[in-house]
Amino acid sequence: MKNHLIAICSGTKGIGKTWLCANLSHALGLSKQKVLFFDADCGIENVAYQLDIDFNQSYNNMLNGSVTINNMVYRYDKGSFDIIGANSEANILASAPVGRVQVLTQDLFYLSKFYDYTFIDCSDDDIKNANSFFNVAKIIVLIVNANPKSSEGAYKKIEKLKKINPYADIKIVINRAMSYNEGTQVYKSLLQAAQTYIKVDLSLFRIIRQDTRIRDSVLNKSLLINRYPASEGAEDIVKMAQKILEEL
Repeated sequence: MKNHLIAICSGTKGIGKTWLCANLSHALGLSKQKVLFFDADCGIENVAYQLDIDFNQSYNNMLNGSVTINNMVYRYDKGSFDIIGANSEANILASAPVGRVQVLTQDLFYLSKFYDYTFIDCSDDDIKNANSFFNVAKIIVLIVNANPKSSEGAYKKIEKLKKINPYADIKIVINRAMSYNEGTQVYKSLLQAAQTYIKVDLSLFRIIRQDTRIRDSVLNKSLLINRYPASEGAEDIVKMAQKILEEL
């Protein structure tokens, strides 16, 4: 197994983390990779809601030790990957004791050794419990869009991430860009600010173009690659998966 553990985050809410995690997991699974999606942002619009999944177990069971993390693994039949998640509810991990989340993070770290890629959908909220997941990730993917508030939130997130895990490789994904050119400009502006003020280099991982069929697939609770395989959004996700296979 390649054993790459990747945290996916953003500086603002509603920017497409869960959607990206699910579709990227599926794209890599279609390339015969063993992939695990761990939902660490199990709030209202989590993976259970977006993919219409009814999980049998609660995160409370995992946190109190009555269920092991291995028994939480759910094979998503409509995709090519495994998921650890919970039904839509308040984000239990955000309010759980820090020590229990740290134990869970270590369990996830060991479980990830049985996968080529493990994606952690991290909470947008500034909570201490999220730090545990960032600490074990070798790569952190930060999602940004063209909204100035998104770039501002991303800059603040980068500052925090470098304090939490100074050795992590931070890669930028520009989501919902009107064009590749617009996405490139957003990345360059963020890179300039990061290099000038916090002395951090950022690599551009991928630009995902705005695509109306993405919204349709989300509303229909389906994966974009399954519903609209020839769409621009699906093309960008597949290219991102190919880049991951080539570079990681």
